[in-house]
Amino acid sequence: MRVRGASCSRDALHAPWKVHVSATPQRASFVLVLSGDTLLRIDGSRKDLHLCAGDIAVLPDGRAYCYADDGAPQANILHGQFRFSADTPAILLSRLPDVMVERNGNDCRTHKLGLIVEMLRAEIGEQSQPQLSMLNRLTEILCLHTVQNWFSRTADQGAALQAFAPPARLKGVIDIIHAKPDSPWTVKSLARVYGQSRTAFAAHFKTATGLSPISYVRRCRISRACRMLERTRLPLIEVAFQSGYADANAFNRAFRRETGASPGAYRRFPQR
Repeated sequence: MRVRGASCSRDALHAPWKVHVSATPQRASFVLVLSGDTLLRIDGSRKDLHLCAGDIAVLPDGRAYCYADDGAPQANILHGQFRFSADTPAILLSRLPDVMVERNGNDCRTHKLGLIVEMLRAEIGEQSQPQLSMLNRLTEILCLHTVQNWFSRTADQGAALQAFAPPARLKGVIDIIHAKPDSPWTVKSLARVYGQSRTAFAAHFKTATGLSPISYVRRCRISRACRMLERTRLPLIEVAFQSGYADANAFNRAFRRETGASPGAYRRFPQR
């Protein structure tokens, strides 16, 4: 799993404050408390989260939120967005919670995050001129560690990653999709591999992965296209063909829907 394209901004707040942040479709968002503390209110949630200095909250689906004072005289908040790389397994993204919170602490996991937070504080310090590229890269690392730590805690609590592992029978279908994403897959042809009716197969697949079979195929095709755009100089039409698209327009539409950018823009700015 990788994260890409992090962007951030800082708010130096004095009580009272209440800052609303709009939803960011196709991008995850994060809130990091550099100093002070705040209440985080997430759209659709009935429970507020109290965040202290060094705490970070990641919202994988980029839903709207606001943060407000809870009596603290001031706070420094770093907030922004990022996106998961296109080759992140869809089955993992579909099972992430609405919010992941990493608390400031002294154990080995949070110690590493604390070091990154200290680097961010130093970069934003009053006596320095923050470099946007450095801030963005540090926040990428911070968000990635937060997500990875959430997975580690899930495993430690006995859930392991069994919740993300499809049944063996379905794994055969997923493996063949990954091996040949450019094949002209349909629900009918995949159901034949699975050995059940289209209706039963589609229902089982959606339950296990959170996606319809064709949506999963599209994700795999775009993941392959992203890798080719990053690692080769193949013409865009050849990338489209090798990703399973005979029509360049269909490829462009699918790519933009999954990544938020055109294939050409993605290739020109691979570091974002």
